[in-house]
Amino acid sequence: MKLLTELQKQVSRMGTLRHAWFTSFNADIEFIETYVLPVTIGANVPRNGLEYEQLQQALIDADIDFRVFCDPRFLETSRVKRTCIPVHGVRPARTANVFSDTSLFHAKVIYLEDNEGKRVIGTGSANLTVSGWGRNLEAFTFLDINTFKNYREIRKFFTQLCLAADIECTLKERPRFEEKTDNWHFVHSYQDQSFAEQLLADADGSDLVVWSPYLPRDLVGFIGNLKAAAGIEDLEIHLVPDRLKGQYLRTEWNEDLGRMLATGRLTVYENPAPRHPNTELCHAKLWKLQGRLAIGSWNFTGPGSNCMRDADGTRGLDNNVEAGFIIEDRHDMWEACGRKLSPGANDFASPAQLDEESLEVKPLPPFDLHVTFDWLGQGYSFEGKWLGNGQRGGFSVRLPGVTERVPLEWNSDHQPQQPGELEVDDRALLRDRICIVYRGDQEIHKELLKEKHVHSRRAQAFESLQDLLEAFVQDEDTKALPDLPLRAPVEEDPPAPPDNPPADLDAPPDADPRNQGDISYFRLFHAMHVYRQKLSGLHTLKELDSHVFALPGCLLELVDKMREQIGYPGREVFNWFLANEVRSLCEFAQALRRRLIRGLSEREGDYTPVPVSRWRKLSTELPLPPPPAGVHKDYLNLLREQCEYE
Repeated sequence: MKLLTELQKQVSRMGTLRHAWFTSFNADIEFIETYVLPVTIGANVPRNGLEYEQLQQALIDADIDFRVFCDPRFLETSRVKRTCIPVHGVRPARTANVFSDTSLFHAKVIYLEDNEGKRVIGTGSANLTVSGWGRNLEAFTFLDINTFKNYREIRKFFTQLCLAADIECTLKERPRFEEKTDNWHFVHSYQDQSFAEQLLADADGSDLVVWSPYLPRDLVGFIGNLKAAAGIEDLEIHLVPDRLKGQYLRTEWNEDLGRMLATGRLTVYENPAPRHPNTELCHAKLWKLQGRLAIGSWNFTGPGSNCMRDADGTRGLDNNVEAGFIIEDRHDMWEACGRKLSPGANDFASPAQLDEESLEVKPLPPFDLHVTFDWLGQGYSFEGKWLGNGQRGGFSVRLPGVTERVPLEWNSDHQPQQPGELEVDDRALLRDRICIVYRGDQEIHKELLKEKHVHSRRAQAFESLQDLLEAFVQDEDTKALPDLPLRAPVEEDPPAPPDNPPADLDAPPDADPRNQGDISYFRLFHAMHVYRQKLSGLHTLKELDSHVFALPGCLLELVDKMREQIGYPGREVFNWFLANEVRSLCEFAQALRRRLIRGLSEREGDYTPVPVSRWRKLSTELPLPPPPAGVHKDYLNLLREQCEYE
């Protein structure tokens, strides 16, 4: 994958990354997480669920803002998403009045910025897929951003994407640049002037070479619109297409097209670039004229070149969102052309072939919806906008970790009503990040949810209570135990046990094999003492929240394992002590929180603490088994007093 190697080269030229933003028409999340993300943050390619989790933790530790923008209709939701990287669906019509529901988000851009202010922009034809980065012949290039003029346009482009995604654009508004010049400028569809107008303005000559895999059905009509947009009536097109099955141009033959070929106003060439036998498609888009070269996502079509016009000549609404570079380039334009071809009527695709090749665009619902799960507050939130004119009722959403579908309702300001407080099993979000929208009982849309406060995400856990208490006794740093198992593995479940497993002759009747019968009382009390000492040594609320709710072996994990343990038969005395020790530990942590919350804004001004509701839930819902039968009341009172269980 040459582009992957080139991305690695660009990252190696930079310091510690701050932003790594990627845009694509279609996006394969498995490819992004397996190859693009590791190269961007300097990690190895993950091979299993645990290594994907380690990759996610490396991203959190590096504090890199890695995100992806793509067309929501072409996001591969059948793949398993294994990390928390945000993937934003961009509907062009959401933020600008110059697009329609048929407009595609088609730009392919990579923006990199490091903590020292170095900025690099890449653009071309490659989508974030295996084909785009490994199988097609693509054109893509990276350039350093040296001027505020180019940076301003890049930020303007991403600002529109962030508005469509209901997020804040965190790129700086006015960073400082040294007095340098660029021999290129960044062009995108949110600008007032179209790509064709910018490329062909004051053109030196009337010859234009274009590489494009896709063509309009009415090629002659489109070339006429292109001439009108550029204001060049004698424009001559030199077309280097990708041919279907190596022969057929992806457009229909007609007599006007034949006359245009005969007069030389349109000439067709073979592609001069060497092509590997396994290459699926020449997907590259190049526009070359004397002194200028355009590399980007622009196909030689009306929507792709942003040349769609209404009957009155004004800019049409069915253009796509595209982006790329126009570069000052003095190379001979004819180097981009191979052997001249003389296509006839039999060298153009039939209507049936074009129908078979045509892009199937799934309809979107009459609203734009973005779902976010907050790991800190353990709740969902909705952002979006109602875009239609029809009935607003009857919609619902299936959210991971929530038993019932949640009604999706819209207020008078066209905003979604918030889902309110829900009971969420957060383990589900470790293996399922798909939200499904229904109208009635019919599934109409899928999207990837976003996650925030991912530092509070509890992904790994100890296998047993015994292992957890042993870690307490050893006073181990659980962050230094990367091989702990996942709380909710994505891999296939292990084989089911046989119907009649061999009996354990040493197990007492009706005993549960998960019962931690080999944990001694000394081990229990010693582990609780060591963990209490660890909590006592914490000096910030951020550290305390992490040790209570997020880290492997946190207090919340101890509570969960205690609930599981006391549900098993046998060892009632041990379970009573375990429950009281855990409850006492929770009360100690609560008291420590009350102390650390004072002066929080001065000490930890930018930290958002875990909501107090989660702290209350930690202790108020803690089960406390009854005292073992036959124990004298006075003895119980003495135990509670000596152990400080009250």
